[in-house]
Amino acid sequence: MKARFRISFIVIFTLIALSLQFNSGTKALDENDNSYEIDYSKRISFLTSSPLIVIYSDADFVSLGLPGNGSKEDPYRIENYLIQDSYGYGIYISGVSDYFVIQNCVIRNSFLEGIIIQNIHYGNGNISNNIIEDNGNIGIRVSYTEGITVENNLCINNEIGIEMRYSTNGYIFNNTCEENRFSGISLRSELQTCVYENNSLINNEIFGMEFFYANGSYVYNNSFVNNGLSIYEPEFERYLNYEILDNTLNNQKIGYFTNEDTISLTNTEYGQIFLFNCTNFLIENQIFERSLFGIYSYESNNCTFRNNTFDNNLAHGLDLYYSSEIIIDSNIFINNSNGLNFQNSPDMEIINNRFYSDGLVIESADVEMLVTYVVDNNTVNDKPLGFYMNEHDLTLSGSTQYGEIVVLNSTNIEVYNQNISNTQIGFIIAYSNSCIIADSRFTNIFTSILAYACNNLTISDNRVEENYDGIVALFSDFLNIKNNIISNNFEEAVEVAYCNQILFDNNTCEYNDGWAMLLEYNDYLNISNSLVQYNTLGNIYVGYTSNVLIDNITSTYSEWGILLNYVYYGNISESKIRNINIDGILMRNSLNVHIYANNISGCFFGIKAIISDYCTFTYNTIRDNHQRALSLDISCNHNLIHHNYFINNELDDTTGRLSYGNDDGYNNTWYEVASQEGNYWSNIESYAYKIGGYGYSVDIYPLNPKDPPTPTNTPTTTTNLSFIIPVLFGMSMMVVSKIRKRLRR
Repeated sequence: MKARFRISFIVIFTLIALSLQFNSGTKALDENDNSYEIDYSKRISFLTSSPLIVIYSDADFVSLGLPGNGSKEDPYRIENYLIQDSYGYGIYISGVSDYFVIQNCVIRNSFLEGIIIQNIHYGNGNISNNIIEDNGNIGIRVSYTEGITVENNLCINNEIGIEMRYSTNGYIFNNTCEENRFSGISLRSELQTCVYENNSLINNEIFGMEFFYANGSYVYNNSFVNNGLSIYEPEFERYLNYEILDNTLNNQKIGYFTNEDTISLTNTEYGQIFLFNCTNFLIENQIFERSLFGIYSYESNNCTFRNNTFDNNLAHGLDLYYSSEIIIDSNIFINNSNGLNFQNSPDMEIINNRFYSDGLVIESADVEMLVTYVVDNNTVNDKPLGFYMNEHDLTLSGSTQYGEIVVLNSTNIEVYNQNISNTQIGFIIAYSNSCIIADSRFTNIFTSILAYACNNLTISDNRVEENYDGIVALFSDFLNIKNNIISNNFEEAVEVAYCNQILFDNNTCEYNDGWAMLLEYNDYLNISNSLVQYNTLGNIYVGYTSNVLIDNITSTYSEWGILLNYVYYGNISESKIRNINIDGILMRNSLNVHIYANNISGCFFGIKAIISDYCTFTYNTIRDNHQRALSLDISCNHNLIHHNYFINNELDDTTGRLSYGNDDGYNNTWYEVASQEGNYWSNIESYAYKIGGYGYSVDIYPLNPKDPPTPTNTPTTTTNLSFIIPVLFGMSMMVVSKIRKRLRR
């Protein structure tokens, strides 16, 4: 098998979507307190309205008539302005060397940034006492700048309150960033010796303060409310470059521990804890709530986490990364995105924990690592968490109802009649053979069924409804997914990648917000007898796959009916594709695909092919589409089109040929040579049918040709020649006689 492969239970989630689970908690300002609005209105009344301000050089300060002379003692001042509704940004300053300040301004409703500062020399800029609100992207953005000071600003309801990139010696002090849609303060991309102090991060949707490849910083005395601190670095050593002291989350300490040994944290005093290369930690009786995550452990060993509560954290309650010999005992996990998440962490003992509206997620591990786990006496929503490792010939009939089921390295496991809801992953199966999950219902789960590195797995007769993802299968062979109803999921109904020999039969996938079927990097794929409809992105997507058979599908009411991308050797046959907003069938970069005997109607385009060769389009009925019935782009070559019925589609007249078809490619043939039969065209007016497009193709054997009209001669009366000849002779003699008489005169 694939015993050395790692489990990549990659839980792909959009953090903004997951923020729906996040309890916003206590507001910093009482909603009934209008003192802020009164003070704000009074402040605006004293400001001068201004369009956006753009400064590219020191001379621009002078040309704009700004007060000051650019010295350190008397900097240029951009102050007391109201800048609003700018199409781009409010204030843009780049490449100056003189000193300047931006102060006492209100900048709001810009389409992009409120303030952009970039390429500024050391210590020359100060941004203070401004209100930056309701801008489309970032409130204050600083990049490639030395020694900037950003202080005492209020950043509300931007995408990001304050962002700094590629800068050194920056000082971000005493700012309030509140209710921004992604992050309060975002620090990214190789920052050096920057200080972030005394800032208030309140109710930002994802991150309070986010460090991403920042390479170390000084973080002092910041206050977080209902959001937390996040750090991501590509290498472990870079985490050790941070100094994080005296910060609080919801009036509890944020603990940042590096290279520490034998510490007990047993009083209820921490709101968030980081462990890097720590050993022999005991963390108990803590309450971690309304943060990004509660505990993050990286390369830490021999630690115990006991009797803690992880409540409403936006990402993970407890996240373990390359840690080992960890005991997780008697904790409560409530409504976190992931309750307990671990990656590459062996020798785990997970006992006596209770999960509510979240669960256990193994993000990556190999079989040798998994066999070191002890998982016992845990519950999910007061039901047992079923954890089965190295089990064989076991049937879970439904007499015991589980809150979550995990099956690892097992064979002949059959699971029936389960009703699983309100957890992170309903059914996880990995490295297992000849297993069945059937007759069960999965609702309100992040991923209902997740299969990894399995062989001969059957998923049948289940209802998978109102989850984030429906069914996900990765790196598995001989999948049989049949007779399921998969509907109303936030993303894809079915997602399958890197699998071989997949059969989808008699499934209904409808009303999902993503694709009904998102199928990539597979081989030997068979989709049959299924209904896919009312899916927001599209019904069936097949990409980077060979040997595809799609037969007897009904695909209606979506953006795309069937989309093939880099498909080699495929068939689409006897399917009904109707009322599709864009393309009934879209084929890109594909080879040897045969589209046969389908009924395509009411779509914008019937069939569209792009960069696809050696394909056939035969015996299809394509009618009543709002644009062309069949379109081949300039890079479609050597395709064959015959015995199709093109009826009442929109006419194309790109090259002056009114046609239901369009062919911009090369050497495409619109008839069958052997039978000398082409296609049926409901608008034909001649014995041949000219195809629109710059390929100047012609169907010379249409199935319903019209003969050219026969030229009509002027009607004449028939007369006997025996009468005509004497008359003509007599008239001729009379004319000759008259001519002779004139000549004698």
